[in-house]
Parts: sequence; C-alpha cells; structure tokens
Amino acid sequence: MKATTILILFMFVAFFSTGQDLKKSKMLRDVDVKPPVFTGVEGIVTIINEGKTTSIYDYLGANLEYPEQSARWFREGTEIIQFTVLANGELDDFQVISSVSSNIDSEVIRVLKSTNGMWKPGENNGHPVAMEKEIAITFQIENSNHMRLAQKLYKRANKKLLKDKPQKALRLFSRALVYQPYSEPLLFARSVTRLSVGNKTGACEDWNRLKTMGSNLADEYLMQHCEMSAIVVKDM
Repeated sequence: MKATTILILFMFVAFFSTGQDLKKSKMLRDVDVKPPVFTGVEGIVTIINEGKTTSIYDYLGANLEYPEQSARWFREGTEIIQFTVLANGELDDFQVISSVSSNIDSEVIRVLKSTNGMWKPGENNGHPVAMEKEIAITFQIENSNHMRLAQKLYKRANKKLLKDKPQKALRLFSRALVYQPYSEPLLFARSVTRLSVGNKTGACEDWNRLKTMGSNLADEYLMQHCEMSAIVVKDM
C-alpha cells in the first residue's frame, strides 16, 4: 500500500496540468477509417457535402434539459455516453462511461436516441461499418469550478491513502473523476487503488480506458493483470 501511495502522490503535480484530452484515431496502418458523422437530418446515411452537417453538441445543447432534481441536489460534472452507430445510421448499445446522476444518464440517452437515423456511419476502406462513438457533456452549476473541485477531492483521497484507508480514497477518486473523467493521473490513481483493495476487474476497466484514450501509462499493468483485448479504433 505504501508503494502505491507514493506513486499516486508523485503524480499529483501532473494532475494540475491535465485537461479534458479528447483523442481521435482515424488511420490504422493501411486501413482508412472514418468515424461516424452526425448530420442532423433524419434518414441520412450518406452525405454528398459533409460541410453542411451540424454539430451533435449543438443539437444536444438545444434539446437537453438539466434535470430539476439533479440541479437541486447540485449534481454536476461531465457525463460520458458511449454508443454504436450501425452501418445503416441507426444507434445501438448505449453505455454510461461517466455518470453524473441517474437522471442525467436518462436525459442524455433520451436526446441521443432522438438522433437515430441522423448519422452517416463510420467507414472502413469506403464501406459503412458499425463503429463506437463517445459523447461528453458537462453539466455545471453557476460559478462552480470543476477543476478545483477535482483537485480538492484528489488531495483528500491521497490523505486517506496515507492513513491506510483505501476504500475511502477510492470513493473520493471516483467523485473526482466525475468532474475530470479524462484525467489520466486520476484514472491511474483509481485503478491502482482498486487493485490494492482486490477489485482487479475495476482496475482493468480503468487501465483499458486509459489505453482507449491513447495513454501508455498502464501498459505494464494491463499485460500483468488483465486479459489483452483487440485494438479498437474509436472516435471520441
């Protein structure tokens, strides 16, 4: 536990300079991979002029509502939903990657489902294929600073680790990740803490998440503790 604590504390400085880094992968060797494109037009599967497409975030901004109960209880942070755009432009397999609240989960998925058929599917060498897509939406109370909140929780978690209270530290790391879900140091800190309390499945989920984000921070842990999965090209 002490070695784990020292490692997490050593990464603390890096945390302050870590932002919401959204990485895109469009080319894997000689395979030309194009991600799905939101069109905003129902029934569109192919597009002649992609310059006329609208942003999925504009659509979400115009149609999402902050659930009253979540706002009243100051539930805020970055909601991340992953789904699959099928070859016919329809949506399937919605998964919550980062949950702010169950009400917000439902609201974001509700609006995303309303875009069914408004997508040009991803392509592999010119052929439409099913491909995963990830959407991140920040719900923020006025005057709230999510980076600062995450930093405070990160500090508190490290103090719990120093006092040999990993379960309490784990809860604090998870809360911090709601505010900064793309923070590599935070994800790594939670992963090794999960491993230390015997939750290898959760640790492997975090390490695979880091790999998906383009980080090599957890490569050795993945090889040592987890079953290796196939490389997935994903647009975020």
